[in-house]
Amino acid sequence: MFKAKKPTTEPDSMEKAYEYAVFLLSLRLRTEGEVREKMKGRGYHQNIVDDVIGQLSAQKYLDDQRYAEVFLDNLKKYKNFGFYGIKKKFMEKKLPSSIIESVLALGLTVDDEKIIAERFIKKEGLRIENQEDKQKAARKLAAKGFRNEVIFQVVRARVAPNTF
Repeated sequence: MFKAKKPTTEPDSMEKAYEYAVFLLSLRLRTEGEVREKMKGRGYHQNIVDDVIGQLSAQKYLDDQRYAEVFLDNLKKYKNFGFYGIKKKFMEKKLPSSIIESVLALGLTVDDEKIIAERFIKKEGLRIENQEDKQKAARKLAAKGFRNEVIFQVVRARVAPNTF
C-alpha cells in the first residue's frame, strides 16, 4: 500500500530541502519540474525550492537539456513512440516547451521515426495485405503518436503498388 506523503516538519530549512532533493535524484534522474513538484508536495516554501533548484543546477545535478537528449535517445532505441508520443512523454516529465521543441527538432528526424514505425509493425506482427489491414495499421501507428506523413509512407511501403 502507498503511504501518504509526510509533509516536512521544517518547510523553511534549506539544508533539509537540499537533502530531500538529492535523495530524489539518487533514486533516478529527474527534471527540474519533477523535483520542484515533489518538493512543493512535501510543503517546502517556494523561495527554498527555488534556491535548492538553483544550487542543484549550478552543480550540474539538474540539467533539463541533457536529460531530454538522453531520454529521447532511450525512447528511440527501446520504445515504439512516434513524434507526438515522445512529445507527450516529455510533457509528462515537466520539461519546458522550448527544450522539447529543440530536442525533437534536432534529435528525431522523419527517417528516425520511420525506423521506429517499422520496428513497431514488426513487433506487433501486423500484416498489411488489404485495405482493412492498412487502416488497422494506420490506427495503431496513430495511437502511438506517429506523424501522418510517416504513417502514410510506412503503410504504403508495405503494400503491393496496385492495392493502394
